Amino acid sequence: MKNFKSIVLVSFLVLLTSNVFAEEFEDKRVIEARVTFQKISHQNPWLVGEPFNRKLNIIHLGKGQFFGVTLSKQNPVYAEFESFDYSVPKLAIKAYDGETGFLLLESKGMQKYPKPVNLDLKLTDKHCPTGKSRYVYLPFSKTPIKVLMLEQKKTEESDFFFKNQLLCGIAVSDFLIPTEYVELFLRSGGKSFPHPGFLFDVNLTPSEREYYSKSFPNPLLVSEVIPGVGPAYNLFPGDLVTMINSFPLTKVDEWDRADKVLDLLLRKPDGRLRELGETIQLKLHRNFQSISVSYDLRAYDSNDFLIPEEAKDRRPLYLIVGGFFFTELSNAYLKEFGSEYRVKSEKKLVYLSDYYQKKVHPVREKIVILSRVFPLEGNLGYQDFQDLVLEKVNGTRISSLSQLKTLLQSEESTYYAFELSGGKIAFFTKKEILDLQQELQSTYKLGRSYNLED
Repeated sequence: MKNFKSIVLVSFLVLLTSNVFAEEFEDKRVIEARVTFQKISHQNPWLVGEPFNRKLNIIHLGKGQFFGVTLSKQNPVYAEFESFDYSVPKLAIKAYDGETGFLLLESKGMQKYPKPVNLDLKLTDKHCPTGKSRYVYLPFSKTPIKVLMLEQKKTEESDFFFKNQLLCGIAVSDFLIPTEYVELFLRSGGKSFPHPGFLFDVNLTPSEREYYSKSFPNPLLVSEVIPGVGPAYNLFPGDLVTMINSFPLTKVDEWDRADKVLDLLLRKPDGRLRELGETIQLKLHRNFQSISVSYDLRAYDSNDFLIPEEAKDRRPLYLIVGGFFFTELSNAYLKEFGSEYRVKSEKKLVYLSDYYQKKVHPVREKIVILSRVFPLEGNLGYQDFQDLVLEKVNGTRISSLSQLKTLLQSEESTYYAFELSGGKIAFFTKKEILDLQQELQSTYKLGRSYNLED
């Protein structure tokens, strides 16, 4: 009988605790959560890295969807509410923007949710703080975001800023990301924000100003076009933009000129944010001729770069053949040598990264490198081959891992001659390659020797 009473008492306490948690949870405006990330190695892409987690605050946007801001350029796997109750369901990653760290989570099967946060932009425009604004780049981001400058500096960690139960934005350091970015992120289903597609220079030297201003006052000089994002082959460094979306730049004065130009590119005439896919019209002057350029706004993405910054939305590509680990050169690969990667990594690769990173190609070329050689009995003598550019195989120039894989699967070849930078050459017959692949699997127990699409 005594044991029965104890069981009843414990059950009552558990029920009471869960009810208290439910009431607190429903009343909360900001909920604590923890997101789990999967580490990815560009130098060991076949390995499954140890997961790590990060605490963050989230808000309920309605219909079981939650929003938060976390680390950028990472690989989130799932999230969960911060609680000692292990029965709390996990939150699925519905959308993640690697540029801003914006995270859209989704929970299904819960009976009760907190009250949704109001994202009414008309109310935020009326009641939220206003003041000086400018475009900034969030940490590790290339996408300009228009923020309000705060009078008092907040912490470096992002936090939600409310006024009278109304979400005014996300406070980070000394600026406020307005609610309109959260609203667009939710409305678009978690899509990234558009990038202008090109970089420009408004601070011209006196001689540049004298040269360009003979015909056009207040010139906008194109300094760089982002391949795969901007209008490559239609817009070039040195072009002089005179009109954006039928708005003449002669009407844009010197004060905050760069911000006003970004407004013309990234915002509609009524001030609302443009979405991905919207068309931009440019009038420009090149070689004493007037030219019209049209292009669609895209999100910043380095996949079309000769040397991309990272492997976006996927694991880094690799191909292991004969114990030779081939991958495509990226900045993320070099940075895994540590903070002093420019000193510790191969100098030629650093040089290529510095001078050819954003080189534009008519086709999506990549630089394939031999990262290192797995020690096997059949490839002795090649163990010192490391961080070399793969230039040719059987006389054919190599421009991607997929091309290399196709070449190695050719039935016509009975041998393979790998020509590498520094005049190094590795030679194998087809039978030696097959034997080495078997030795590789039996020795290192790799799940797969490549992760390219079949």
